Amino acid sequence: MQCVTQNNFAADEQFRALVVDDEPAVRSLVVRILSDHGFCCDAAQNGVEALEMIFAGQYDVVVTDLRMPQLQGGVFATSLLNCVEPPAVVVLTGVTRPSVAEELISCGVDDVLFKPIDPRILAAKVRATADRRAAQALCASPAETTAE
Repeated sequence: MQCVTQNNFAADEQFRALVVDDEPAVRSLVVRILSDHGFCCDAAQNGVEALEMIFAGQYDVVVTDLRMPQLQGGVFATSLLNCVEPPAVVVLTGVTRPSVAEELISCGVDDVLFKPIDPRILAAKVRATADRRAAQALCASPAETTAE
C-alpha cells in the first residue's frame, strides 16, 4: 500500500482516501487531484482489490466508480456501509441516470458525482464529505468526564 500525497499539509490535517476505478488514467487523475488538496491517497483497480485494502487499513473516504470488473461499484459502495467504522463513500461515475444516484444515496452513500467533473469541485466535495464524517465521529464520541 502506497500513500501518495503531493502537498505541504501537516499529517494531522490529512484524510486518507482510497480511489477505486478500473481505468488507470481516471484513477491516476483522481489520486493526483485529491493528493494536491491534502489527501493521502491509495488506489485500487477494482472492488475486490479495494476491499482487501480496506480490511488492511483505515480510510476516511472512498471514491469509487460504478462500472468495474469483478465487483460492481454499487455493490462495492454499499458493502462498505456494513463495515464497523465505514468510511465516507463518494461515487464518481459516468452513469448519469438520476435514479442511480437516488438509489445509492438512499442506501447511505454520502455523495454521487458525475463525470466529467471539474477537479476543484471534485476536491471540494470529497473534502466536505470527509470533514462532515469527521465532525459526526467527534459528536458521536462519548464525552470524557472526570470524577471530582
